[in-house]
Amino acid sequence: MASPTTLRRRTRPILRRVAATSLALGAIAFAAGCGNSDSDSTTSSASASYQAVTVDHAFGQTVVAHKPTRIVSLSPTFTDALVALDTKPAGYVPNPMTNADYAWDQGNSNLAGVTELALGPGGTVPEEKIAALQPDLILGGGLILSKDEYDKLSKLAPTIPSLKAGALDNWQDDTTLVGKLLGRPADAQPIIAASDKALADAKTKYPKLAGKTFAVSLFVDATNIEVITNPDDNANKFFESLGMQIPDSLHGLSGGLGGLNGKISMERLDLLNSDLLTVGYMTPGAAGQLENQPLFKQLPAVQHGTYVATDADVSAALRLPTARTATWLLTKFDGAFGKL
Repeated sequence: MASPTTLRRRTRPILRRVAATSLALGAIAFAAGCGNSDSDSTTSSASASYQAVTVDHAFGQTVVAHKPTRIVSLSPTFTDALVALDTKPAGYVPNPMTNADYAWDQGNSNLAGVTELALGPGGTVPEEKIAALQPDLILGGGLILSKDEYDKLSKLAPTIPSLKAGALDNWQDDTTLVGKLLGRPADAQPIIAASDKALADAKTKYPKLAGKTFAVSLFVDATNIEVITNPDDNANKFFESLGMQIPDSLHGLSGGLGGLNGKISMERLDLLNSDLLTVGYMTPGAAGQLENQPLFKQLPAVQHGTYVATDADVSAALRLPTARTATWLLTKFDGAFGKL
């Protein structure tokens, strides 16, 4: 396991890139043979009947004329759309914070043996490694930050960056698009419906969540705790979909970086006065620096057992939800929900 110092060195440049992406968009071995498991004859037949897909996106337009079988995904929303549609990519980017699969993807057969594309220094896209996979489609999403980067990748294969300029794509749009690109548009809708149902079922299971307050925060260091205060942030939308709301103490809070909208100090931990409190810790051992603070121990969520310490995977699932995160997230907060 990497030391806290190593993780911090690895994390900071990646966080800067994630922050740049959020600000710019409004807000994170079997190379040649990897594809779906169809036989060659089936693939040839499907390709012959494949209807070309034209995709409008942040940097223009991309036409995918042939059914892709060697897909490289740089975005967790695109990767999970492929997995949910039972399609094996040729390569994908794992969690850039840990260089391992996201927890909800670990052990999934559609990622077994697939080339993992770790980001380069500062979170840069590994263009040479992508080229070596000989892709016929690159699903880049928000990791493609510039037109120049898009142009370079487009020389390798048809490339899809973020769909909207100045806005973060939602996973439903990405999943719908992947269904179309695979020639299976109807198969994407049940995936979206299943996620919606999981949230609706949770709301029914825990009716007392209605009207309860929550706070989603990130422990940066001993002098800085950042809180997501924007109600349109995906993390807040997750809890709002269950009938919860942001406490008044956090409205209008500012000073945060990288899309985390509020910033508080150890002296103002009282602002985290919510029924449910989640704090994300990016490095091992960081939790103790906050949990040992007297003001933190006095918070209602801490005293009532509805404080949830989270890691990089939970933070990623909250802020960049995919076709596979809702059900997984519900298991992480099930215990706290039951106490509210």
